[in-house]
Amino acid sequence: MDYGYSYQYEYDYPVTHGTGGSTAVTLLLTVYLVVLAVVIAVVLASYIFHSIGLYTIGKRMGREHAWLAFIPFARDYFHGDLADEIPLKNKSIKNPGIWKLVLPIIYSAVAGVLFVFLIVAAVGTGAAAGINSGAFGGVMAFSTSLIVLYILILVLAAAYSAVYSVLRILIDIQIYERFTTRNMAVVHSVLSGIIPLYEAICFFVMRNKPFNPGMEPQITPPPVPPVPPVYPGNPHPNGPVSGGPAPEAAPHPNGPVSNGPAPEAAPHPNGPVSNGPAPEAAPHPNGPAPDNKNE
Repeated sequence: MDYGYSYQYEYDYPVTHGTGGSTAVTLLLTVYLVVLAVVIAVVLASYIFHSIGLYTIGKRMGREHAWLAFIPFARDYFHGDLADEIPLKNKSIKNPGIWKLVLPIIYSAVAGVLFVFLIVAAVGTGAAAGINSGAFGGVMAFSTSLIVLYILILVLAAAYSAVYSVLRILIDIQIYERFTTRNMAVVHSVLSGIIPLYEAICFFVMRNKPFNPGMEPQITPPPVPPVPPVYPGNPHPNGPVSGGPAPEAAPHPNGPVSNGPAPEAAPHPNGPVSNGPAPEAAPHPNGPAPDNKNE
């Protein structure tokens, strides 16, 4: 039965269905992108300032391979190398650049091996417990092994972080102390390990500061090869030498030779020799010789 009722509904406000979730996702994505952009900008700025500061300080200290400041991983070695030997109370840290480069490698290798070993041990322990005491015992054994694994990794990470931070602070103290006081070097080094970008700004600002008295680098000039002696009249062992006057001739063994007239002849032992008539013969000691003509 039709009663003739007709209803029409009109709304003067927009109706949306299910847009709250997409708005929240968009907002979270925007915040994530902004934070990521800020982090990338800070890391990039830190890398550039840190590298320029290390490069300039290294050049002023006479380091031949200062360009290592711009190479990843190699810049860690160069950073420690600028500190030279670090004196401690009874010992000293030699080659801090090598230690700063090797410590992260050792930590990564040990942590990886420990992680694989404990995962295998946890799975084996859970499987053995499951066979002997049922599924619940296997789950409990596996969970306990994972907790032990997590604790060991945390202890290893804390120990590595402490050792690496101390080494980095000692290296920075050695470098900062060349440009500022001992107390300020300690303060800057501690803050460099806590505040991001602080170390890079310190190196960039101090790169052109004058060294403290007594902290100047001992730059030794390269050795000059000895030059063989050159004697007058003898040819140079490496060939003719250009760019200067020719060497003088060796002196004559009997004295200087002149280009003038020939020297006069030595005097005759019996007196001067004239060019006139021949002298008369000396008289015979027994008188005049007899004439042998026949009369």
